Amino acid sequence: MKKRKKLKRKILSGFLTLCLTLFIIGIVYFGYKILFKEKEKEFLEKIETTAYIDIDKYAIYGIHMNLEGNFSLPETSNEITLLLTDGKTEIPIEWELEEQGNNTYHFKTSEYINEGLVLEDLPIGQYYLVIKTKNLDEEQQEIIKYYSVTNKSDYENLEYYTLTKNHKNNKIDIEWNTYEEIPTLRFTIKETTLPEDVYDITIDPGHHANDPGKTACSDGSTPDDYYGYCYSGNTITEADTNLEVSLKLKEILENMGYKVAMTRETKEDVVGIYEKNGSATMANDTHSKFNFAIHHNSSGISGGVSYLKGMELYIANDTNLDFAKLLVENITKEANTTTSPKELYKVDDGIYQRFFTEEEIAKDDVQPSNKTTNTIYYYYIREVGGVSTNATNDGRYYPTYEKNEHYDSNNTAESYLFELGYMDNYQDLLNILNNKDGYAEGIAEALQKYLDQE
Repeated sequence: MKKRKKLKRKILSGFLTLCLTLFIIGIVYFGYKILFKEKEKEFLEKIETTAYIDIDKYAIYGIHMNLEGNFSLPETSNEITLLLTDGKTEIPIEWELEEQGNNTYHFKTSEYINEGLVLEDLPIGQYYLVIKTKNLDEEQQEIIKYYSVTNKSDYENLEYYTLTKNHKNNKIDIEWNTYEEIPTLRFTIKETTLPEDVYDITIDPGHHANDPGKTACSDGSTPDDYYGYCYSGNTITEADTNLEVSLKLKEILENMGYKVAMTRETKEDVVGIYEKNGSATMANDTHSKFNFAIHHNSSGISGGVSYLKGMELYIANDTNLDFAKLLVENITKEANTTTSPKELYKVDDGIYQRFFTEEEIAKDDVQPSNKTTNTIYYYYIREVGGVSTNATNDGRYYPTYEKNEHYDSNNTAESYLFELGYMDNYQDLLNILNNKDGYAEGIAEALQKYLDQE
């Protein structure tokens, strides 16, 4: 009997201790929330209402966010900075500021679509986008003022999930709000894990079961012009080769901790272009940060004696070349290959940009065309990047092509088209067949180096 009473007292004591602990935790938590709200309120009440910054454009491309806009200040300022702040912590944002006279300014965070505010490393918390000015009064005392932003763009709130790191992610809610009629752009960063339908990276193994792409013969002979079959040696299709490299790349990236989607994973899969999870849509359907389209090339010269060989990397308009250079450097090293000698469309060693020509625009299926000579030719890049890459498929090509549901999105993946080698150059073909792992390792290593630098 005494033992039972002792046990009951122990249980009761433990229960009371647990209740007290939870009560204290609740007091601390809600006390912190109240204190945080008070500090936030205190900061927001400091924001000037004599001027606002007009955000005309803002977009997320890959892991970067770019902003562009205009503002006029009521007075001349000695120092003007763009930043995220919670009233205590300040996170400066690099920008290009152009004074246009009479304290009027134009700004943008970068001229490149893959530069700007890096979203990956923003600390947990709640921050506001503001412009901070510094001046000295007559007594040489520092005067600091903060100015908030207004939305003059065609876009509303955004959400962003960071790349997976140590099995963790952050979610960033970017929201236009008001505080007592003061317009604000608020960044709320919280730790999370990726939802089931959100991925880090998408890989698109070019072509599919109904579209073999280029063909080659394992002995270097020329495939039949009509059927694409080899009279001697094994028939090698680009579709199968693309898939084999892509599967290896997926394996490496997943071992690095990333969540990877693929437009197809078997030789029997058929992939559309603009349908759900198509080659132009899956990266954005899955909220991926990067899209890698894996292809192999052909010169059209028969007999395996093409002078063209080596890799070509196709990139988007207005792109900083840092990542592209890392990709070229690491692929050529790990795959023991070279860059292509092709000069057409070349912007750097192994790096290419192809835009539509006036002749190609004139032949467009729909006239007047919405393409220009600044429109990227390859849809793997153009249509994946939405507004950042001037996507064009707004539905006008239906029923030939379905509408690209992401063509006017301002939150898209950063896309690269790899032509890893020439299948009709026998030396290149042998390297492609015997060194698929090297090509995949080169891409993965370049990505990690790039992210470590950012």
